[in-house]
Amino acid sequence: MTTRNYTASRRNWIIGMILLFVLVLVVTGTAVPLLGNHKTSDVDALKSDQPALAYPGVTLREWLNGSFNARSFNGTWLSGREILYEDDNGDIQFSADRRYLLLAFNYQRLFRHTYLAQYKIVNLETREETLLRSNGLGALQLALWAPEGNGLVYVYQSNIYYRPEAEIDKDYQITHTGEFGRVYNGVPDWVYEEEIFASNKAMWFSPSGKKLAFGYFDDTFTPIMSIPYYGLPGPRNQYPSVIPVHYPKSGVRNPTVKLFHVDLEAVAKGSNVELVEIKPPAPLANQEAILATVAFPTEDLVSVTWMNRPESGLLPHVQQKHGWVEQFIPPLFSKDGKSFLLILPQKQNDNDYWRHVTLVSEATSPAPKTTALTSGLFVVLEIVSWDEANNQVYYLANTEKDPAQKHLYRVSSAEGLNAVPRCLSCNITSSGGDDDDLESRRDCTYNSAEFSQDSSYYALTCAGPGVPEVTIHDRDSKRIVTWESNRAIAKRIAKKSLPIQKKLRVAVPGGFEARVKMLLPPNADLSGRTKYPMLVYVYGGPDTNEVTDKFNIDWGTYLVTNKSIIYASIDGRGTGLKGNRMMFAVYRSLGTVEIEDQLNVTRTGIWGWSYGGYATGMALAMDLRGTFKCGISVAPVTDWTLYDSIYTERFMGLPNSDDNLLGYNRSLLLNKVANIRNKDYYLIHGTLDDNVHYQQSLFLAKLLEEQDILFQQQTYTDETHDIARSRTHLYHSMGKFLDQCFKLSS
Repeated sequence: MTTRNYTASRRNWIIGMILLFVLVLVVTGTAVPLLGNHKTSDVDALKSDQPALAYPGVTLREWLNGSFNARSFNGTWLSGREILYEDDNGDIQFSADRRYLLLAFNYQRLFRHTYLAQYKIVNLETREETLLRSNGLGALQLALWAPEGNGLVYVYQSNIYYRPEAEIDKDYQITHTGEFGRVYNGVPDWVYEEEIFASNKAMWFSPSGKKLAFGYFDDTFTPIMSIPYYGLPGPRNQYPSVIPVHYPKSGVRNPTVKLFHVDLEAVAKGSNVELVEIKPPAPLANQEAILATVAFPTEDLVSVTWMNRPESGLLPHVQQKHGWVEQFIPPLFSKDGKSFLLILPQKQNDNDYWRHVTLVSEATSPAPKTTALTSGLFVVLEIVSWDEANNQVYYLANTEKDPAQKHLYRVSSAEGLNAVPRCLSCNITSSGGDDDDLESRRDCTYNSAEFSQDSSYYALTCAGPGVPEVTIHDRDSKRIVTWESNRAIAKRIAKKSLPIQKKLRVAVPGGFEARVKMLLPPNADLSGRTKYPMLVYVYGGPDTNEVTDKFNIDWGTYLVTNKSIIYASIDGRGTGLKGNRMMFAVYRSLGTVEIEDQLNVTRTGIWGWSYGGYATGMALAMDLRGTFKCGISVAPVTDWTLYDSIYTERFMGLPNSDDNLLGYNRSLLLNKVANIRNKDYYLIHGTLDDNVHYQQSLFLAKLLEEQDILFQQQTYTDETHDIARSRTHLYHSMGKFLDQCFKLSS
């Protein structure tokens, strides 16, 4: 449910809760004071080195055209020393033996991650091209090379086919149960694509490629959501068509899920196809278990993570009584499959649980041993590599001092908690696009990394706060080469007046601290004589974050540098990057955490998309002090019983009297609309939204109309959740609405 990018991070689509904190918009001295105790720090990451207004601000056209979109690491490690350069589409795959190329073309998008495409096999020696599925039976849902040789598998009409050799047109049909749009083999259905795998793949090879595990998803008993499609005006679309999507809403029947594996080597030798089902453990046998992760640690060992339907526990490892479990990334296994690494909550000296690198040894024995390899009041975000030969684990984590930062660390896997981690990125600086200008270099405080297969080299992406830069390093962290400097972006930025950025920490109820990021106009009058309107962007909640050091030029940058609006983002209760106690504060009660401190000015607006659209509506509905003059909700959830089961039940449980019906009623926006009266409210949605259905906004609009509450509504015909094709119109419309709300000149 995110708006930053329709391809953004997967399970965080509708994540969040209301993060409405009170900010007093009186600018005095060099700080923006807040009601209550707070700490502030100046961050000039986005502030131009030139005097204020020496250059123009970022224009809306520049932002919409992607003029400041920095390039990231566009490569894939093929071995310990080789990198495959990928084109912008990433639609090229090399066979494991490097003899063939698989090229996708004629894409037809289905949903966020899934698509139909045709594929060519290109012989790299002869340059001859062969159309995969050459009998012309249509586009494929997926095609993958095996990890050895040049065999491949593909999915056509939701059935799996295996070709042992690329240029020998002899394919073996592995499944026969598939039915496009209803029963899926090897590719996920809608809800598994969206909430579990964040991918179009539901197949997993063994290391040699001789065996294959795959998911089976039967939507027969999952209700259909009919989404209208209107098409272009004209006689061909005299009547709209309907797109049926099997969409499990909260409390209704989930898809029937099974996991199978098959011996591909035996199939290629002429044996009959024998599918062996891997069933969930007995405790989950009759509970609509959720298939979370699958991996082949060794040729003969399959690792599977199953979760119960409320996602409060997974087998075989973790149970969480007062929160949820998110384990959608497979553990990182040792080569013999007897040990693995994963991120688990570990109790720290503040009596809270923080996510840390955990080593599970003797994993195949009846009594596995667990050892935490890291500790402290910080959160491990990702384990990026395990160098078994040298007993080193590489991971990304934030810092206790500043959760907005993200650094690359290395720790020994042999010393347990006695090991002292080493930060590999803490002393790294980016060039700002000019390697010769030492004064322009700035610290890299927000990083990511991708390692070669033997961990001997890695690509480090310095993603902020300055213009991103990608460099290649060896395992001793020696810089080898600059892969991407984004020099062109840096030069454009240098000719722009950019916001002054401030980060603050604010005490909130429950003994927690909220983190606030504010963008101030580059020529802001800090004497306190000038009062500026402020727009609060709201999104975050369970395990999401807005306040980070990541480089970002967005709509807020445009508003701040052109309309002198202060733009604020807040990470409060329910967000990640802190301990579990703060994150689980919203468990079973999305949208109900009330923030006591509120803005005391009259020119304040709030806006959000997806979950943020819901949070905006709830903010206006629960605002009894006239804090917010206006709000914009884009594609909002208005009733959690209308959103998908796997996401919603993770945080809310089931909507029945035996579980959490009361919590669902408390989180309902539709029963709180009366207080939106006398506020400027703008409701926006696309009719082809398969994620947060247009139904959600229509219900809200109907209740507002029935109570004679005036509001503005914008409908984007045949637009999906991201409203991608009408972005220019969308932001012009929202800009005009804010001009009217804040009484600004256009």
